[in-house]
Amino acid sequence: MPIADLLRIPAAMAAPAFFLFFGLAALGAPILATICLTVGQVRGTQHPEAYARRLLRMALTCSVITSLVLASSTGFALYRLPWLRDWVLAAPMAPALTTLAIASYCVSLLVLRFSRSSYRPHRENSLPPAAALSLLAVAILWLALSLLRDLAAQAQAVLAASPEDGIAIARLILPDMTSTPPLLWAAVLASTLAATMCAGAWSLEYLLLRRDREPFGRDAFSHAMRLAARSTLRSALLAVSFLPALWGRLTAMPGPPEEAQAVRLLLITCGVSVLLSCAMWGLLARSKRPFSSTLKVHGALALIWMALTCALSAALLHFYAG
Repeated sequence: MPIADLLRIPAAMAAPAFFLFFGLAALGAPILATICLTVGQVRGTQHPEAYARRLLRMALTCSVITSLVLASSTGFALYRLPWLRDWVLAAPMAPALTTLAIASYCVSLLVLRFSRSSYRPHRENSLPPAAALSLLAVAILWLALSLLRDLAAQAQAVLAASPEDGIAIARLILPDMTSTPPLLWAAVLASTLAATMCAGAWSLEYLLLRRDREPFGRDAFSHAMRLAARSTLRSALLAVSFLPALWGRLTAMPGPPEEAQAVRLLLITCGVSVLLSCAMWGLLARSKRPFSSTLKVHGALALIWMALTCALSAALLHFYAG
């Protein structure tokens, strides 16, 4: 594949990757908050708990943005693609269940956000709500990946349908939520780790944007940023460990070798971007004044956006090659 054609694919996937970044951060924030709250209770310190409360607050903002984009994109796709409407009407249970789970997640975050103002922070135990939200976030990831797997199979069947007398007939592939192969569980685990990484990356930006509004002292604010950098670094290292499995899955393509080479190049770029972000987070975690290293925070965020763009581009190439 020529380089000029290859560059067009990431350019087209940059906007979806950006909103995917928001969506993963919305789902990963309660998981990361649950870990921080557990650590805070075990160690008897309030710094992880303060950071966890800000993660849950950030999750509401990210979930609202993602839900609006997802609703508008889904409505536009249903309007423009008749086969998608037929597919949803043939088996509405799986899309309805996924929609209900997402709506429940957003409403739970909204209720948690506005009910918190009625209590004092030191009387509040945020661990049970955060743990419940974490379980719901993992369930949403499982539902979404199952639905996307069946949707991709139906789209491939539509693309492969050969027209006869001007009419193309494609086989109907109904969603099967009971089929849970090991590959799906591995994808859910990798997506969960990627979600916590995205939540940590956005939380650093969130802390920087609100540093003049937070009742933090300089030492407490520095501790919160170092904690965010360490949490994001650990999640990123665990998430990037799934890249070899993704490499073996996406590079096994029946098409010409040029397309497989393009997928390899995209995956290498994805891995390098995540590792460079890890280096920046490591420097932030060891810095005595992390709030002054704004370029590292912005640079790591841009690199994760690039990594998600390359991963989506590689998945798109694999989809059309299959």
